Amino acid sequence: MNELITATLNFAMAFGAIFLVHPSVAQVALAKNLTAPPGSHHPPGIPLLSMGGISMFIGINLSLAIFSTNEGFASLHPLIAALIILLFSGMLLDTDMAFRYVRQVARLFAAAVLVLHDHSNPAILLPGLPSWLNALLQMVFVIGFMYGYHELVMYRKMTFFYLALINVLVFAFLLWQRQAPFNELLLALSLAGSLSGVLVYSRYARQKNKPLPLVGHTGIFLIAIILAALWLRFFAYWIN
Repeated sequence: MNELITATLNFAMAFGAIFLVHPSVAQVALAKNLTAPPGSHHPPGIPLLSMGGISMFIGINLSLAIFSTNEGFASLHPLIAALIILLFSGMLLDTDMAFRYVRQVARLFAAAVLVLHDHSNPAILLPGLPSWLNALLQMVFVIGFMYGYHELVMYRKMTFFYLALINVLVFAFLLWQRQAPFNELLLALSLAGSLSGVLVYSRYARQKNKPLPLVGHTGIFLIAIILAALWLRFFAYWIN
């Protein structure tokens, strides 16, 4: 079957499955305009309209899209490993400021795992440089992207939507040019959108006293490293 058709079907199955499995989340994701209630001390929230909300419940059934095809799963292993490092370092250490330096080291380690073990990317992005320098530059890019994305999202909330729009446009162009595997990009974008939806939903949960913990800084770094991995893939296809 054509790769684009296969990827579209996988995406559609993951999109539709949640309406059968978790309709309450779908209702929240599509119907709620999450802003701070009148008289609240919290600043106005980000409206949960499309990208984060819809992708949130796509991501809940992301495994359906992964296992409905035999392509793309192995190449996601380095990214999944990096996400696990960030997730557990954040879950275990976010509550104690004394461990903030350990979290910084964990983020550097996650970037190294992503770059050094990603065999699906060309090993050399810049042919004139040795492989170790190429790897170092890629790690610097991933680390810089993560921290830059974190700062923009934390201090300029609406910038999140602008960054999301830029990423969607770039990767839509990449898919249109048929220069990258459709399944892999759709799966990674679904995962990034799912995490962003959880971030926004956690804000709603805090305001409404729902039993859902905040994802906070760790969630933003999880989104950032996924987007950084996709941009590395984009540069690899563009340069080579």
